[in-house]
Order: sequence, then structure tokens, then C-alpha cells
Amino acid sequence: MFLERFVQAQDVSALEVGQAYFELHHRLHRLVDRRMSVDGLSLARCKVLLRLSEQGPINQATLAGLLGFAPRSVTDVVDALEREGLVTRTEDRADRRARILDLTPAGRDALAVAQVSRSQVMDDIFGSLTSRQRADLVALFQTIRTNLPTGDTSCGD
Repeated sequence: MFLERFVQAQDVSALEVGQAYFELHHRLHRLVDRRMSVDGLSLARCKVLLRLSEQGPINQATLAGLLGFAPRSVTDVVDALEREGLVTRTEDRADRRARILDLTPAGRDALAVAQVSRSQVMDDIFGSLTSRQRADLVALFQTIRTNLPTGDTSCGD
């Protein structure tokens, strides 16, 4: 039995692993986004609020870079967040063409609710794994991340 599992493991190509990963990633992304949206914030909006919470007031172009989003995508998300009173957008004194984004108190409250929702859905997804399995999975992700070519380090998804 052990030898059979070992041989099967040897027969799995990098392409098959990659395909399985992407299929799971897209499925999980849709699931998390759907569940978070029910509680008021899409995953993309939550990411913007989270970065603003971590970074403080920030230039919109810089935020796009940190998120790995196209500048136009960030504009669309920020427009919606601003309409909902979750962020403010003011002129950048150093560059009149640029805008500085900041989180409002309502944005902090919405982020707190989203964090609870996100935590619950992650528990639903990864809670069936043992602690050891979760640790192994994180270690595998770290190994892959470490071995990626340098350059694009954005984490948009």
C-alpha cells in the first residue's frame, strides 16, 4: 500500500498539481467572495479596506500596486467604497493628480464584520484539516512562494 501511494505520488506531474491548485483556488475564491458579500463586503472590497487599515492613508496608485490590481479596478472598488461612506478620497498635496485614500469609522466597522465573516468561511474550508495538515499546507505554500521567480510579488487574489 505504501509503495503504491509512493508510486502514485511520483506519477503526478507539476502540470497536474498546478491544474488542481488553480481549480481549487478559483472555487475557493468564489465561495469566500460569495459568503463575504452576503455579510456586506466582497473579497475585493475587504482587501482594499484591510490594506488601508494596515497602511493608513495611502496614495491610490500605491494601493493598486500593493494589491496587485489594475489601477482601473482599484478605482471602481474605491468609487463604490466612497459612495458607501467607507473610505474618503482627498487630493494628494504632493501631486494634485493623485488621490489619498483613508478609512472612515464606518469603514473600520465594515472591515471588522468582514473579518469575522472571512474567519468563519476559512474555518469552514480548512477546519476539516488537522493542525498538522494545515501546518504542512502552509509549509508547502511557503516553499512554492520562496522558489517563485523574483519580480511580481503582488497578491491580488
